[in-house]
Amino acid sequence: MEVDVAIIGAGPAGSTLATLIASRGVNVALVDRDAFPRDKLCGEFLSYDALPIIELLGVDLGDAPHVQHCRVVSRHAKYEFELPYAARGVSRMTLDEMLHQAAVRNGATPVTETVTSLDTIKAKVIAGAWGRWGRFDTQLARGFVRDHAHRNFGFKRHYHGAMTNVIELYSFRRGYLGVNSVDGGVVNICGLVHASRLAGHKGRWDAFVDTIRAEEPALEALYARHTPAQEEFLSSEPVIFRARSAVEAGIFMVGDSSGVIDPLTGNGMAMAMQSALLAAPLILRLLRIESDRTQIEDEYRQRHHAMFAPRIRWSRAVARLLSNPWLLDVAMRSVRSRRPGELFLSRTRAAREQISRMADAWRASAKVTP
Repeated sequence: MEVDVAIIGAGPAGSTLATLIASRGVNVALVDRDAFPRDKLCGEFLSYDALPIIELLGVDLGDAPHVQHCRVVSRHAKYEFELPYAARGVSRMTLDEMLHQAAVRNGATPVTETVTSLDTIKAKVIAGAWGRWGRFDTQLARGFVRDHAHRNFGFKRHYHGAMTNVIELYSFRRGYLGVNSVDGGVVNICGLVHASRLAGHKGRWDAFVDTIRAEEPALEALYARHTPAQEEFLSSEPVIFRARSAVEAGIFMVGDSSGVIDPLTGNGMAMAMQSALLAAPLILRLLRIESDRTQIEDEYRQRHHAMFAPRIRWSRAVARLLSNPWLLDVAMRSVRSRRPGELFLSRTRAAREQISRMADAWRASAKVTP
């Protein structure tokens, strides 16, 4: 494989980056072992601060539900606040295929192949978009791989139930659930749990869900209102909330490969696409000026840290609250204003206007002669 840019992973981050770079006439290989459409573990909530990028890419989300409110449900209280802009509930089956098709339309070469070693890739620039955990993280000896204290696991399943314009968050001990409607007339119930709670379950997610239903009446009521639309649960490799470098061994990381935000924020897919928009102009500069590689890598690290590190720190603090049902209940009883919800939104995602400016700058740069 000999190309200008090789992007490993064709999820929201990889396909967004491929679309942007290929649209400028760059020879791009978009590598993913899976054929599309394919499912992925995800909360499937596309935050409003991703939508300017969706527009930039020319992607039509079709009948994906609009989500306008957030509701936090504790044992004895509920707290609801309005989103400043409508978000969208869109399945990974749908979104990933749309983004992949956009990349191919713009000139990226799709490669359906399992790459076992980065040494087999001959490209001027390699971008890592393989997600929160992959064999390449081990090959690169990334520090978080050895962390066993902060390991969590995700699980999701689609259900039949009432469609709403609300995303709900539920608490259980050492974990939490997010619930929202997605395209296709189904509801996604997606959870995250610390590894310490899974001892003895041996991958039997139905048994684990029965356990948390017995612990939390709100979860019993939630699951009683829904019937499975999928035969099995989908679960994840370990989710490790540890700092990651945005560039490793010269590889530009985007999406979860560059940093994982708690799913409770509903900002994971937005952050993935934003990291691609952040990286794209720097990669173009690198292709034009090889001698500036170290400077450009450092610039991407700095910009990435400034844009995403504060969100990730805030998400971890909120996760600690949401993973303690008793503490969440105490906190919820004292809430009397919209301010906590507004603060949560402002600290865990970008302002939509900021992303619109970035998208406009990318459009404007197309008019500049390379």
